[in-house]
Amino acid sequence: PAVIEPLAEEPATKPVAEAVAIPEAEAEAEPEIQDGGDSDKMRLLDNFKDAWEPWDKSDRPVFFHIPKSGGSTIKDVMGTCHRFIMASEAGVTDGHIEDTEVAVVYPRVGVEGASLSPFINVDTTTVAGIQRAKEMRFADSGLGDAVVTPFIYESNDLFTQTAKGRLFCVFRHPIDRAISLFYYLQVAEWEPTYDPDLKNWSIEQYATSPKIENNWLTRQLSNQLGGDLAEEHVNLAMEVIRRKFLVGLMGEMKETMTRLERFFHWTYRVNPANQEICRDDLLSGGSNSNAKNKKDKPQPGSEAYDLLAAQNQYDLQVYGYIEQLFKEQEQFFADVPEDIRNIGSTCCKCDPATYPDEGFECPEAVTDEG
Repeated sequence: PAVIEPLAEEPATKPVAEAVAIPEAEAEAEPEIQDGGDSDKMRLLDNFKDAWEPWDKSDRPVFFHIPKSGGSTIKDVMGTCHRFIMASEAGVTDGHIEDTEVAVVYPRVGVEGASLSPFINVDTTTVAGIQRAKEMRFADSGLGDAVVTPFIYESNDLFTQTAKGRLFCVFRHPIDRAISLFYYLQVAEWEPTYDPDLKNWSIEQYATSPKIENNWLTRQLSNQLGGDLAEEHVNLAMEVIRRKFLVGLMGEMKETMTRLERFFHWTYRVNPANQEICRDDLLSGGSNSNAKNKKDKPQPGSEAYDLLAAQNQYDLQVYGYIEQLFKEQEQFFADVPEDIRNIGSTCCKCDPATYPDEGFECPEAVTDEG
């Protein structure tokens, strides 16, 4: 599809809550924001750098996590393989919700006996958690290698004009995502949104019920929670993507991860050989997949597909633009080697240990056994 020009004027309000993990009541509790022009809308994201601005080491990568779009794999590669210090929901487990100062912690979550991963003791996946992180002056702390959040506009408050964030995301074709989410929710008893009634539903029933998402991505990006959507919301969604996001595609997961590493200059610092194996394993198999629940996918032209398309008509336009932008953004890192993760890598876990000139704090060898 052709590129739609940036929106000139349209009000924006609170984004839709994440389908799987974000309680609806929490999202609806936030007041609506009424704005005048496009500059006002982008002001709501002015603590994020524009996508084309040169990368600076002080910038904080911010991963906008869309459910059922490969996000769990990206999080695991960053945390488990690159061993980044992450800000997500895990940082407030193991009693750290009571902490009063921003710090790196090793909550006892994960596989028993395995080395624990470092996190920042804030939760950036809820509105209340973002507010707590702001009050704890997260931005000024300078701690953390990456932030994970399902809230774009609220997370703007995590940063300041002197300590900015850089948004990136992995996107999936809206129909494929809707199908995957439906099949996932049929069996995901561990999710707070699990509904046993869905077990016996058909996709056609789901697509015509109040449970189906309606243009989830467009609503998130345009900050329009409820009410009707129109082309102006599509325009705003595309403008937010164009200006603020480094885009990735679930169908190009290995290329997407390589692009993130090139753009953010992510280089192995712990044990490069093991980190590369970890990366290859995750990008080949994926995380949080629904592989055991694979079913036939509705084909274009079928009743089920058309019903899902009707619920995602604007998201389909936005996704078409994202695919185009994915090609265009290659220029952002054209001069950066594809294998930058290994170029100049160091090994703080080797004997003898090596470190980069700017220094590096090696992750502690902490397990859940002590």
